[in-house]
Amino acid sequence: MPPPLNGIKVVDFTRVIAGPVAALILSDLGAEVVKLEHPEGGDDTRGYRPPDYKGLSPAFLAYNRGKQSVAIDLQKSSGLATARGLIKEADIVIENFSTGVMTKYGLDYDSVRRPELIYISTSAYGRDGPFAQQPGYDPVVQAESGYQSLTGHPEHEPVRTAIPMTDVTTGLNGALAALAALWRRKKTGLGQFVEAPLYDTGAFNTLPLAIQRMLGGQNPTRLGNADHWIAPSNSYIASDGQLVVLTAADNKQFKALFSLIDRHDIVGTSDYLTAVGRLNNRDKLDKAVQAAIATAPAADWVTRLREVGVPVALLRETPEAIESKETKRRGLTGRAPHPILDDAPELGPPFRLKYRGTKPAQGAPTLGQDTDKVLKRWLGYSEAQIAEINGTDNLS
Repeated sequence: MPPPLNGIKVVDFTRVIAGPVAALILSDLGAEVVKLEHPEGGDDTRGYRPPDYKGLSPAFLAYNRGKQSVAIDLQKSSGLATARGLIKEADIVIENFSTGVMTKYGLDYDSVRRPELIYISTSAYGRDGPFAQQPGYDPVVQAESGYQSLTGHPEHEPVRTAIPMTDVTTGLNGALAALAALWRRKKTGLGQFVEAPLYDTGAFNTLPLAIQRMLGGQNPTRLGNADHWIAPSNSYIASDGQLVVLTAADNKQFKALFSLIDRHDIVGTSDYLTAVGRLNNRDKLDKAVQAAIATAPAADWVTRLREVGVPVALLRETPEAIESKETKRRGLTGRAPHPILDDAPELGPPFRLKYRGTKPAQGAPTLGQDTDKVLKRWLGYSEAQIAEINGTDNLS
């Protein structure tokens, strides 16, 4: 059985992270994704350093696996004609240029629309309104959407998440909207124009703390590794200096935790038998847990807490997580064919469909590696037409 999006053609004008993530998910689900890149340099993330692996960027490899690269210059009439030709063959177009760029080339939705076309536009602030022309990237949007203000310890300044989560979640939202548009087209035969702006996603990512404030509640604050609704839920230092992260989310887990650490005085107090009661006594509970965790090595606590049903883990560095038995048993890491690396490391999609959900792994393309193949197969171009694309017919 083929993957669910087998036969769906996607023309991907995107670069950096948000747009490429949307196209990546569609590719994982079986769509044929043709990534259009400028012949000189291509996607910005191709140049992200360090480190450098045989001239390759980990960022580009990560967000562009399974795609085909077609190198064309939209400044040339032949390149622009080629882009329009590919759009005519596509089910889905994804773009994340600054507002006005696609219109400049006559590649915006209104210029290329046809009844069945699905067009996904990812931008910083959307394509209309007072901020439409304003550029923006993940660090800026994390700051102004309120998302960054929620991250970090209260005694320090807010911190941005190391992984650009506004970009990544915008890409996931774009892919989700594309799937909804495909479902609508299946029922009605009609395509759709979809926007997935970074700012809208950043605001959405503050749920439900934003709703808390909108209801007149407290202004959300940074809690470090604690939780806004659950206590105790935090990181605690074991006797060997390692961090143990645990969460006692309900009465059963709460009683199991405090019975294990021999704090029956707390287990038997009615003040702690509701979530609100535990939150009101967060500091006392954290101090009790910390005092206990400090008496033994972290690994011992993980074993003991799991035996009584309390969710717990060691705080791992990224290499430890990648090499862990959980990651390996889930089959999340692997290798994929790559023209330069022979085989490239892969971290698979964050979902699994039982009945052939994703297509076989394929490494990210080198710049323009699929130009000839795609243009011949999609558009029936001859060798002469392909050669013309690399000519000098610059548009004025």
